[in-house]
Amino acid sequence: MLLDDKAVTNVLTRMLSAGPLEALPKRRSDLIVLLALASALFKAKRAYFEVEVNERLIAWLDTFASRTSLDHVTMRRELVDQHFLVRNRAGSVYQLSTNKLDATIETSARSIDPAAVLIAAQLQREERKRAREEIG
Repeated sequence: MLLDDKAVTNVLTRMLSAGPLEALPKRRSDLIVLLALASALFKAKRAYFEVEVNERLIAWLDTFASRTSLDHVTMRRELVDQHFLVRNRAGSVYQLSTNKLDATIETSARSIDPAAVLIAAQLQREERKRAREEIG
């Protein structure tokens, strides 16, 4: 499943249409898109300590997700479970799995900002609401 910009934006728009993300997506394909975008925060061939992974995920999630419902620990665990990040045997150092990322979303789609998609989805929702009020 190699997704382009449009497909990734469509998935994010659907996930964020009701507001900030409250939990991990239930649809596996949506979860994989979200994890691919999160993994794009990391550089290939670079080792990251857990604190660095946490800092990046916290900053990223804070822009479009509800921190009380979706936390960086859950995201980090899913990134490892779905093989986007690989941990060393001690579990203290993480590294990006470029093969997994390359097989999921196109390079150009990796820079899509979920926060910008959230704002656009909110604006679209407000426009639809205004249009319904004008009709009714």
